[in-house]
Amino acid sequence: MSDHHIVFIPADPHYLPAEEQVSRAKETLWQWMPEAESLDAAVSEYVQFHDCGSNFEYVRCHLCGQELTLPQWHLLMDQDYDLVRGFGLMPQTLPCCGSVTSVNQLDYSFMQGFSRFSLTAINPRTGAVSPQQAELLEQRLGHRLLVIYRHV
Repeated sequence: MSDHHIVFIPADPHYLPAEEQVSRAKETLWQWMPEAESLDAAVSEYVQFHDCGSNFEYVRCHLCGQELTLPQWHLLMDQDYDLVRGFGLMPQTLPCCGSVTSVNQLDYSFMQGFSRFSLTAINPRTGAVSPQQAELLEQRLGHRLLVIYRHV
């Protein structure tokens, strides 16, 4: 059986909401997703990558629009990752156009991203999050969010 997750992460990978903000956000999510198996808030000491699982389609340069091959993207990810400190999100030269940027700025389809904080709804038994719902959750957490639809 496959699982579906809706993962909310701050647009700023280093942003950490206060415990009270997380509690309010979880209460709001439970109202929207009462049949979810669980709602899990996680804080990591270091920046982690949050993928979309089998929803993955492509990674593109946000500047020239060129799609990166998986080996090119994996190399950029490997060069940015440190076993002790996680992802550094350091500027790197892209193979497509020679621009210098971080893996966090690439265009991912489906959405993927980097953060120290995540709020995940496991099997929420609901459709996509509406723009109004995302905006309310952003207010609860005090920061702009990325919404990742993960299929595992």
